[in-house]
Amino acid sequence: MAQHGRHRAPGRHVRPKALDVRALAAYAVVAVLVTAGFVARPHSVAAHSVPAVIDAKALATSAASEAAMIPAGLTTATVSETTVLAPTKKATLDADIAQGMEFVMNPGVEGKQRVTYQLVFLDGKQVARKVLVRKVLKKATDAVVIRGIGDPKNVKVALASAARDTGDPAGNKNFAALYVQNTYGWGNDQFVCLSTLWTRESHWRHQARNRSSGAYGIAQALPGRKMSKVGSDWRTNPVTQIKWGASYIEGRYGSPCKALKHSYTHGWY
Repeated sequence: MAQHGRHRAPGRHVRPKALDVRALAAYAVVAVLVTAGFVARPHSVAAHSVPAVIDAKALATSAASEAAMIPAGLTTATVSETTVLAPTKKATLDADIAQGMEFVMNPGVEGKQRVTYQLVFLDGKQVARKVLVRKVLKKATDAVVIRGIGDPKNVKVALASAARDTGDPAGNKNFAALYVQNTYGWGNDQFVCLSTLWTRESHWRHQARNRSSGAYGIAQALPGRKMSKVGSDWRTNPVTQIKWGASYIEGRYGSPCKALKHSYTHGWY
C-alpha cells in the first residue's frame, strides 16, 4: 500500500493577526489632512480602498509611510471671524464737472461676513490657512458718486464743480468768488468786501437764521422767502442764496464794497 504524503491541516482556532491601532490612527490623520488640502498624497484613492481581507502588516506599513509625510508637531485648528464688506463704488460721469473732481452722493453702507478658516500650525507657529466657509451676514449697499470728466478751464464746468462743493463755509466762499467774478466782473478787492460782509451776517452758513429779525441764509435775506425768486430750494441750497445775494447787492449798492460801507455805517445793508 503506497504511503501518501503527510500534510498538516490548518488549525480551526488560529487567531488572526491583531491590527496595529496606532498605525490606523496615523493613517486616519493623514486622510483628514489630505481631505483639507494640506498634504499631497502620492497614491490614488483606489490604492487605499479597503480590501476584502485586511492585511494588517501592509496597512500598518502604508499608514507609517503616510504618517512620515507629516512633520512632527503639526496641529490644526478651526476659527471664525467677522469681517467688513466694503461698499462697491458706482460712478456717474458728468462732463459739466471738472476732471479730477468726485462728489459722493451716497456713501453706501458697509456689510458684514463671517469667514471660517482651518489653520495649520507647526510647533505652535501658523504655517497655513484655508477658507472653509464664507457666509454673508449683511449685504453692502453701493456707494454712488459723480465723477467729473469736463475741462476745468471751461467757466461753465468750473462753476458747476464749485456748486457741487458747497454746503460748508469754505465751499460756499469758493463758489461765490468764482460766480461773482464771472457774472459781475467783481475782482479780488470786491470779493474781500463781500467775504467780510457775509462773514458779519452769517459766517457763510447757509442755514443761519437771525432769531430776532428772522433774516435767513448766507446773505441774511429778510424775509428769507425773497430768495424764492432765484429758486424754490432757497432754504437749503447755498448756490441759490449766493446768486440772490449777489443780485441784491448789485441792484441796490452796485458793489460789495459799497454794501459793506453801508453795513458799517448803519448796522445793516
